Amino acid sequence: MTCEKIMAMTKEQVLEIAITAGKILLCSGAETYRVEDTIVRMCNLRGMDTVSVFCTPSVIIVSNEVASGFTCMYRVNRRGTDLGLISEINKLAFSFYDWQYDYEETMNILREKLERPPRPYYVETISSGLAAACFAVVLGGDVYEFIGAFFAAAIAMLVLKQISPFRPSSFWETTLAGVILCAVALIFQKIIPGNSMEKMTVGAIMPFLPGVAFTNGLRDYMAGDLMSGNTRVSEALLLVGGLAIGMAAVLGIWHA
Repeated sequence: MTCEKIMAMTKEQVLEIAITAGKILLCSGAETYRVEDTIVRMCNLRGMDTVSVFCTPSVIIVSNEVASGFTCMYRVNRRGTDLGLISEINKLAFSFYDWQYDYEETMNILREKLERPPRPYYVETISSGLAAACFAVVLGGDVYEFIGAFFAAAIAMLVLKQISPFRPSSFWETTLAGVILCAVALIFQKIIPGNSMEKMTVGAIMPFLPGVAFTNGLRDYMAGDLMSGNTRVSEALLLVGGLAIGMAAVLGIWHA
């Protein structure tokens, strides 16, 4: 049984809440079927059983399947990965049948999540460096390769965070990351001869690999969302190609 708080809202208000929740999911890197299911689930609780949702990694279209219905569209310009936000919206959607907040309170909660500032750049910089360094050790690296991978990934991430206000495309971001981390690894190997270039560079590229995008693409395939699956897998392969191009360019110039 749907709670009184939801029934006290108008259908337009519930629709706005559902679309806002879908926006947060898509901008946080959720699978498209999860976005569609969340919006439909929340609308159905208010009696909107004819609502249909079409979602790709860059757009959400919500429509009512009647002649006098409506159509809403939201265009996603920037996407990232925030598993914490995805978990929070999932929890909200699955507990929506027993929701204890009115429309204004609910929208304030969602706006706080939608407008939440990103993590400080130094946190992501240090985290990326530590992740890269640990991967280098897993591959058999010693303390010098640990340090080299740390600085290569950390410097690359720091530069990307500094240029992010200019909103470069993801391809050029990963290409630049490949250039920087490869150049730093080469310089570090020059300073301390005998280090394994392979262990440093392979460890350093790990934080920049689009593993979540590739995994979500495969999950979209399995859910039957072929367009979204094609888009996400193609995007992941393009970003990996950007990393390879950046690293190959530096190696070609260095050994020319």
